[in-house]
Amino acid sequence: MLSLSLFEGNCNECPLKGKNPFMGKDGLYNLARAAYRQYVDEVVTKGKPYRRFTEDFLNGHTYSICTCFQGRNEHKKNLGIIKGILRNCQGFTEELWRKGSFEKDDFMAMQDFYDATDVPLHNTPQPPAPGDSAVQTTFECYLNKEQMSPIAECANEAHLFYTHVSADDMYSLLHCRTNFHLYANRINLIAKLFDCLSYHRLVCHKWQSVLHANKLILSCKTGEAISPSSYSSALSKLNKREDQAAEYIGMMVKRVKEMGRTDGNENK
Repeated sequence: MLSLSLFEGNCNECPLKGKNPFMGKDGLYNLARAAYRQYVDEVVTKGKPYRRFTEDFLNGHTYSICTCFQGRNEHKKNLGIIKGILRNCQGFTEELWRKGSFEKDDFMAMQDFYDATDVPLHNTPQPPAPGDSAVQTTFECYLNKEQMSPIAECANEAHLFYTHVSADDMYSLLHCRTNFHLYANRINLIAKLFDCLSYHRLVCHKWQSVLHANKLILSCKTGEAISPSSYSSALSKLNKREDQAAEYIGMMVKRVKEMGRTDGNENK
């Protein structure tokens, strides 16, 4: 029986005998690498507009070199994922690709970010105009002050920030208080905290963008707001290994979830 999984297809019935670089376990990554190389050549080096590059890349990879249905289907699915990333995650993608390298960990961070992004089903989205409300600026958080105490305890125990934090600090953070900020000590565990809060639907899925837009957590080295890609990359690396602090954070967030009602909503 043929496997139709995105990562398991070998295209063995095709004359290529599994030699299509855009299929198999690394097929999606190879396609993303091809897009990265074309981006550097056309956008960074030659100054081509990003939207033109996107359309040229997608049009240049429309058809699979496979002749079997499995290969064509898998290529179409992989290309659809790359299309979604290029069209709907432009800011995040360009931030990653302008670093000068694009490795497996970067790709995993890109895929994690895309998977957590609500993608429109129709048409290519236009970049938001100045003052547009397209960028989410709140966590949609309804946790009450009682629930902030275990979050503060968790943050202090895991040394997430450079200073000791209180329940009031966590309330200010999660409710985006104007001119409030904290300095990061362990970016990967901060990302883990918000990832767990998002998983339990205690904050929105776009928490990276909210943190950055409100400049709530700053780098102790640069004093600048930490970028969404930094959170995603740090979280991706952390999730590949066992970490007691990360497990502790997960346990504490679950405890917060089980505390029940919130200020404006009921946790579902």
